[in-house]
Amino acid sequence: MREHQTLSDISFSVRRGQALGLIGQSGSGKSTIAKLVLGLAKPREGAILFEGKPVTPQGLRSFRKRAQPIFQNPMDALDPRMKIGDQLMEPLLANFRLPRSERLERIATALQDVGLSLEIAEKRPRQISGGQAQRVTIARALLLEPDLLICDEPVSALDMTVQAQILNLLCELREQQGLSLLFISHDIRAVSYLCSEIVVLHRGRIVEAGMRDDVLLHPQAEYTQTLIASVPKQSQRLPSAAGADRPILRELTDDGGPQ
Repeated sequence: MREHQTLSDISFSVRRGQALGLIGQSGSGKSTIAKLVLGLAKPREGAILFEGKPVTPQGLRSFRKRAQPIFQNPMDALDPRMKIGDQLMEPLLANFRLPRSERLERIATALQDVGLSLEIAEKRPRQISGGQAQRVTIARALLLEPDLLICDEPVSALDMTVQAQILNLLCELREQQGLSLLFISHDIRAVSYLCSEIVVLHRGRIVEAGMRDDVLLHPQAEYTQTLIASVPKQSQRLPSAAGADRPILRELTDDGGPQ
């Protein structure tokens, strides 16, 4: 289905150090919002604010260093002809004046932060798995020391177990590095897993927004209720990287609390 290009009355904030989930089905306008935030499209009205100030064309380069994207298909985001290490070196060369030793140290640290060894730097994308490739794209984003990660369907191309591993990684990075996340997805399970606040988008409009438990346990909008009901009960849990299940959509007990 083609993504709608018309958005109306869209307004939300990503709090510092928190993850906000933007959820909606195909055609709801999610990808359009990602493009607007990244400066890949211009709004006809309104503005994108960062730390309370409008992101202007003149300030776009500086903003993009502090707001890094993570895309849906990591293999599309990596050059198949280049070694991983060379691709990680590029943003450092373009944005910092650092001696080679410090660049290599930053690359090693970024790879370690995402659970990869330095040996992967000598490989090309076709030699690594999809999960490893997504970790590489996250490491590349971290090299610029961003404040905000804009994650546009970052796990939808991965299998269930790898999805949970990447979601756990994003949770850890947010907690350890104080990152803010705008997490865009059609999967309400993934949004519930990662995000403390949720915005529900339908046909270019926000139909519901609030804290995760309020939205998922007490949905007000009919569309939100439909999204929750569409998740098969047996699929309402994702395995964590440690092997223990983490609840996604929590069932309610008779007294209204989560089981």
